[in-house]
Amino acid sequence: MTTVGRYSTDQEEAVLQNLFTQFSNFAYDKAKENAEKERDNSRSSGSAVWHLLLSSVAQLAIAEKLYMNLDFLTTKGFLRKESSVRATFESLLSDLSDVEKKRMVLISPMTSTGALGSPSSDGVLLHLCSHLALYVQARIHMIGFYEKVVSMALGRLMNFEELLNQVTDISTSNSRHFHHPIFTAIKTSFTYECDILQHLLGSQVEMQLWRFLPALLHLHDAHSKLTSWHTTGQTRESKKYGFGSSFLKSSPLPSLYKWLCQVKEASVSKFSLYFHETLLAQSSPTEMKGLMARQTCDYVAKIQSFQRRSDAASVCLVFEAAGVDDYRGAGYHHPAEPAQPPKGLDSYPAIFSYPPLKSVERWPSIVMRVSDRTSEPALLDRVVHFFDQQIGSTYFLCRVESRITIVVIFDCKKSEKDNHIKDFIYDLALQLRCNKVFANLKPK
Repeated sequence: MTTVGRYSTDQEEAVLQNLFTQFSNFAYDKAKENAEKERDNSRSSGSAVWHLLLSSVAQLAIAEKLYMNLDFLTTKGFLRKESSVRATFESLLSDLSDVEKKRMVLISPMTSTGALGSPSSDGVLLHLCSHLALYVQARIHMIGFYEKVVSMALGRLMNFEELLNQVTDISTSNSRHFHHPIFTAIKTSFTYECDILQHLLGSQVEMQLWRFLPALLHLHDAHSKLTSWHTTGQTRESKKYGFGSSFLKSSPLPSLYKWLCQVKEASVSKFSLYFHETLLAQSSPTEMKGLMARQTCDYVAKIQSFQRRSDAASVCLVFEAAGVDDYRGAGYHHPAEPAQPPKGLDSYPAIFSYPPLKSVERWPSIVMRVSDRTSEPALLDRVVHFFDQQIGSTYFLCRVESRITIVVIFDCKKSEKDNHIKDFIYDLALQLRCNKVFANLKPK
């Protein structure tokens, strides 16, 4: 067992492990205070690398607190000179990556005093510095990911597949990094964060393709990991908080965690609309109504209320199934069940309709408009109106995402300037795109 100054290597590792456990409990102020206390207490006896490592941990505690509270997305005021959170991580990375050179400079004037042992005794600490540098580098990559999320949320459509690929790459590239047992606590938290993001984004991708079971499994896994992370991060003081309706308001957990919960809840609400008929088949109407009412947004009740007020013949969500690999239709299908490619009008099923359409004579006209890609920019940016003189019906359309379109049908002629109708449709489309909840990542 190697001895460095007052502490043995095992004792130093125990100190660091305790500090990183405080990180996983979101107790960043306590971790900073303890790291600085350990550094100051060992100033006359500890090695230069030990001092540098403790200073880095204290600085990392500050950066982690800002990261978890999303301060890296906060715009600084005019002429404010505070360094950014990204710059803090980059400075830490530079210090840790260059620790060998710093070590030689720091110990050279001290070696003659006999206060330090052989430079080789710092080998374990240098190894830990290299691990910590990889963790800091992973944080910088995650900051870039979240910046991209906010930037994308300000556009028309979220590219969930692109975001999923990016966070998967970050997770995969770091799966074997900072794996020393001392880093188990922060490794676990980092893994939870990446896994939750992958499942939430994966659920969005699967919902866009109207795939019931994969979307459901992603949402279930996201919820399970959020619960596990919450449990892992609980301190004695925070265990009094539950996971109920008051959780997000009163919980001491950081903003990033709360935002992930918001994304999960928005995704569950969207799932409950897209697969409403499938879920209803497994429940009674009364029970289903109660479950929907507890969602962050009860889309079904919202649509039903609008339909009654506007006297619409039907409000539909139309899915473009043509070109979707292994499309099997609504609900659960056994993976071994052969897929039958849809043909003709069957390539455009109504994934939700209230009230259910009583006549199919309108469908060819609807499909023609939905499938017309020349009107794509208009469908994304506003509500498109057209009147079918042959059957005397008016249609309002707006694209939710690339394969899903809202269609509102009236059995009479309606003005294209009816803002009550157009505002409802466009607001519904924006909610289902989930841009707003992803934009909420940036603190106001």
